[in-house]
Amino acid sequence: MVLIFELGFISKLIPNAVYHSSPLFYIPFFSYFFQSQISMNKKLVANFGIIFLISSFVFFSLEGFDKYSVLAGTSMSIAYIVYCLLWFLSQVINPDQYSLLKKQTFWISCSLIIWSVFFIFRSIPMYWLNIHDYAFLIQINIGFQIITIFSYLLFLKGLFCKI
Repeated sequence: MVLIFELGFISKLIPNAVYHSSPLFYIPFFSYFFQSQISMNKKLVANFGIIFLISSFVFFSLEGFDKYSVLAGTSMSIAYIVYCLLWFLSQVINPDQYSLLKKQTFWISCSLIIWSVFFIFRSIPMYWLNIHDYAFLIQINIGFQIITIFSYLLFLKGLFCKI
């Protein structure tokens, strides 16, 4: 899904408004994914998904779809962090015979947490840094690109796991 959005945006097949509204697609997708992975509290995951989706929609409604909503992106990132932490908690409470390192969801969760934390670190002060310390903003953006590539590699590692 991410690959489709990124390639569609780069190739101009997906308009900016659709690309900017990607949190409205990613939140339900990962809500569904983590609901299928967490054996306990599936309703909790669904409720969080609904809350984060509604909050993202409200942020887009207030700010418009013509630019990327930092608040909606932050809501999406917080959703990722909550989903991943709930999955990790479920693994601690209900361990099984399989190693975490062999589980697909472990790698996907690690990827999402790392990316989300750095996204929040980059996006919230972005406009302020653009005015007050542009050089530091450039460094943060370079670091974020490196973290994004690293996160995609972790995601890829997870896709090759069998459990």
